[in-house]
Amino acid sequence: MKTVTFLVCVLMSLALVTGCADSAEQRLRQVQNELEQVLRIALRDGDIRMQRTSDHLTVVIAERLLFDAGSYEIKPGGIEVLKQMGVLFKTASFKEIRVAGHADKASASDGSNQYFERLALSKARATQTVHMLKGDGVQSQSFIIEWYGDVRPIASNETEDGRQMNRRVEIVLYAGI
Repeated sequence: MKTVTFLVCVLMSLALVTGCADSAEQRLRQVQNELEQVLRIALRDGDIRMQRTSDHLTVVIAERLLFDAGSYEIKPGGIEVLKQMGVLFKTASFKEIRVAGHADKASASDGSNQYFERLALSKARATQTVHMLKGDGVQSQSFIIEWYGDVRPIASNETEDGRQMNRRVEIVLYAGI
């Protein structure tokens, strides 16, 4: 009898966890659909890309949409995009929001200070992005700011196209349970 009771409890717990996971995935799908509607021009132009898994949605924003080269001041068009995202994030329930700044790789001829400058720039960009999103009332305790400089490239730094792809801000939304 104890074994049957234990098995019933385990099965009920699994059903609850599975239901919550399905709910989290459904929320992420809904947020992705809403973002696709609001950001359709930036998506079409390749300034924003999205990738979804069962537990998170990653929004990749190209440098050219948010910042001028070498700057951490958000451009007016980028401010508008982040405000639109903030409105959607405010109504969604996220376990956490990770905002990561990335840069391209400094060439060997640039000198060692370039690495630290790119690292500082990626931090400043991630921080500015969070400030803009928080300005629209998104819960601040759910944010984690990360900066990677050039250590997580998504393309080769040997070409200008690759370097442009590496200069980005990623916003990772975790619905969680």
